[in-house]
Amino acid sequence: MAQSVPEYVNRIFQDLKSKNDEVRQKASFDLFDYLCTASRELPVEKFQEFYSALNGRISQLIVHSNDTFERQGGILALDRLIAFDGDDAAQKTTRFSGYLRNVMRGNDYAAMALAASALGKLAVPGGALTAELVESEVQSALEWLQTDRQESRRFSSVLILRELAKSSPTLLYALVPQIFELIWVGLRDPKYLIRETAAQAISACFEIIAQRDSILRQQWFARIYEEALQGFKLATVEAIHGSLLTIQELLLQAGMFMNEHFRESCEIALRYKDYRDTNTIIRTRVVILIPILASYAPLDFVNSFLHKFMIYLQAQLKRDKERSHAFIAIGKVTSAVGSAIAPYLDGILGCVKDALSIRAYENASN
Repeated sequence: MAQSVPEYVNRIFQDLKSKNDEVRQKASFDLFDYLCTASRELPVEKFQEFYSALNGRISQLIVHSNDTFERQGGILALDRLIAFDGDDAAQKTTRFSGYLRNVMRGNDYAAMALAASALGKLAVPGGALTAELVESEVQSALEWLQTDRQESRRFSSVLILRELAKSSPTLLYALVPQIFELIWVGLRDPKYLIRETAAQAISACFEIIAQRDSILRQQWFARIYEEALQGFKLATVEAIHGSLLTIQELLLQAGMFMNEHFRESCEIALRYKDYRDTNTIIRTRVVILIPILASYAPLDFVNSFLHKFMIYLQAQLKRDKERSHAFIAIGKVTSAVGSAIAPYLDGILGCVKDALSIRAYENASN
């Protein structure tokens, strides 16, 4: 540790405050490396003094700073320090979870996403976060989800559920039924970001039950699917979007369960492919869903639905807002169905040429 401690650490903390994400990321790793070196080279009392001061500075960034980049830098530093084993795990859990809870009760969405990820790392099997704390966080999240009018609290809820489901599946398994009952609030939320994050949370929960009791698993998949169908009957953009997201995750995670619902899922996609909404959310979600359907059951898709969907996707290529999603979808459908795409290649190539001509003209104009 040849360099002056204050000078080098100060430089790291300045980088943690940077507006550049890569600089903040590097600084967090540098801080962790320096801490590990200090724990080996400093006398115990000196190290404890240094470590205490370090935690205080991280707290200042996370809890007391009003700048989102500083707050994110502090969370990144905390995230790295979770892996440091030269301190008391229980004390660290209490201290770090307190910092993270403070962020999750705020309205800085970028910082909240990082904080939820760090909270998940505290909850990994064998990690510091106890079962009682995991249950407490989930219960708080579910309470916020169903009762809180603050958008930021609802976003916090689905973030916490997603990260804990990913990081601590064993501890969360007993709580999955409660999550499945209440996650629909998030899946039908007025905010697009909350619906998308809720879908990621339910996907993580599907992974938890995928390796469990087959009868119970099938029962849960059936209840989720039926609730998705009910969402279409509500006929709001939010409910339809949430139901499409759920069907997508069932196709990706529920295995053979969706065999008997495959044709109905394709018909649903066809029904909503021309849905009119201000931000084209529904049409975009249908376009994303099409290649997932093709990959799930390629032969059935080719025999019964390929032509209808390819006509639709080719039409979407002529619309500026939907073109990029349509091109990606066609590429994925091609990968799923193989040579069955041959009758549509001329049309696709024609659309590619048109798109390139438009791009060339726009570049020349600029």
